[in-house]
Amino acid sequence: MRSSMRRAAVGGSVWLAVVGIGMSHAATQVPTTANFLVSATVSSGCWVVGNVSQTSGIGFGKLDFGSHPAVQAGNYDAAIGLAASPAQVQCTPGATVTMTIDGGQNALGSQRRMRFGSFYLPYVLTTQPGGGAVVAPGMGVSVDASAGPTLVPVYGRATAPGAGLPAGNYTDTLQVVFSW
Repeated sequence: MRSSMRRAAVGGSVWLAVVGIGMSHAATQVPTTANFLVSATVSSGCWVVGNVSQTSGIGFGKLDFGSHPAVQAGNYDAAIGLAASPAQVQCTPGATVTMTIDGGQNALGSQRRMRFGSFYLPYVLTTQPGGGAVVAPGMGVSVDASAGPTLVPVYGRATAPGAGLPAGNYTDTLQVVFSW
C-alpha cells in the first residue's frame, strides 16, 4: 500500500490530507433484509363485567322476591340480574371459573336469612331457576363461560312462614367471589 501525505497551511491552520493509492479492499455487502420474532402469550382467565366493555362498577342487580302478604305461606322464587347491565362472566376457551357466595350478613349456620329489625325470613340460592341444587355458603359452583358472556347464574327461593313476621323490607347482602 502506498500513500502520500500532504500538508497545507490555510489561514494559520495545518491540514493533513491522506491520499490512498493502490489500496485494495474488497467491497463488503451489507445485508438489506433481516428477520425478527413476533410473539404474544394468551393466558387463561376470565372477566366479570356488566357488559363486554365494563370492568368496574358492575351492577349485579338484585335478588328481589317481591311483595307478599305476611299471612301467606309459601315459596317465592327470584333471579338475579335485573340491573341495567347485569353481571356476566366471560372466559377464555378452556378456562374453568368457580363462583363462591358467602352466607350473607344474617346467616345462622348454613341458613341464609333476610332481616328486618329482629325478624328473619329464610332463603336459599340455586344455580337453576325454580329450585334445584342449593348453593351452600362457601361452596364453589362451576360456571361454564367459555362460549361467551354468560349471565351470573344465581336464583333464589324464599320461604315465607305465613305467620309471625311483621310487615317490612327484609334484606341481606352477599359477597360473591369468582376464581379461575
